[in-house]
Amino acid sequence: MQLCLGYKEKMQRAKHLTLYLNDHQQQQLAEGRAGMVGLVKQSVEQAGWQTAILHDTESHLCAAKAGYHLMLNKPVPGPNAAVLRKCYLDPFWRIEPTNDRWDWEVSGLDFEPARINPERAAAFLDRWRTTLFKDTPIADQGHIFMPLQGKLTTRRHFQAQSPADMILTTLKSDPERQVLATLHPGEVYTKGELDRLAQIEQAHPRFHLSSLASMDLLAGCSYVVTQNSGLALKGFFAKKPAVLFARIDFHHIAGVVPQIGPAAAFRHVRTAPPAFDAYVQWFFKWHAITVWSDSVMATIQARLRTLGWPI
Repeated sequence: MQLCLGYKEKMQRAKHLTLYLNDHQQQQLAEGRAGMVGLVKQSVEQAGWQTAILHDTESHLCAAKAGYHLMLNKPVPGPNAAVLRKCYLDPFWRIEPTNDRWDWEVSGLDFEPARINPERAAAFLDRWRTTLFKDTPIADQGHIFMPLQGKLTTRRHFQAQSPADMILTTLKSDPERQVLATLHPGEVYTKGELDRLAQIEQAHPRFHLSSLASMDLLAGCSYVVTQNSGLALKGFFAKKPAVLFARIDFHHIAGVVPQIGPAAAFRHVRTAPPAFDAYVQWFFKWHAITVWSDSVMATIQARLRTLGWPI
């Protein structure tokens, strides 16, 4: 009897989810405004699990705690843990065992456009293009749009080159077009990084650091060059090709420098356009969790089972 009780207690502990949330997220959850977070909580409780909320500053302790653990857009610090992260656009989300987008499950899948219904794909792209670009005219004004991210003079492990070297490679690979770059609004740049951009701008008149709105530059570009900015993915809704200098989950129809090198990657954007309609349908509707779907709870539970959680 004691053995049976011990097993039952162990199973009860296993079916326990701890969510690690900051103050704002906890307040949203308490007020019923947590969206996907609240749906995950409801879905596991519906399956008989218990849940608890801890502050996200305590997430590093999860490896020593029983049960299962979910972070929001934070590194996964231990086993039996996963990350919940928006898939670039609301209402699309993913639950993954790592916070590194380039290692997400979809990154390793083969994109097969022939399997996608073309009418549904075209309608999906058209709806989202209107949502994202509104009344901004989409055209080819002859420039390359380059959304810069962080650490401009450093090559990180998932990148083929540093952002500064990416600029120089782009200017060499396309000797005619202007390169209009933007800084990331959420990054803090050092004086050394900004000085390096100023040096490149002075030495190469075709490179400009622009103050125009990113979506306007995206709507008017010939194609996008970036490390792995989500603006390249949004550009697919405007049927803008992309060259990527870093690993990422939406690489399938881009010219990916870490995979094929810069010469082939820039040739890629000059070839026949990829199946943009089919790709965005496949990426968002086939391989993300849609918050407003009637089957969202079942989809969340199925995803957690895929990760090996006993639900």
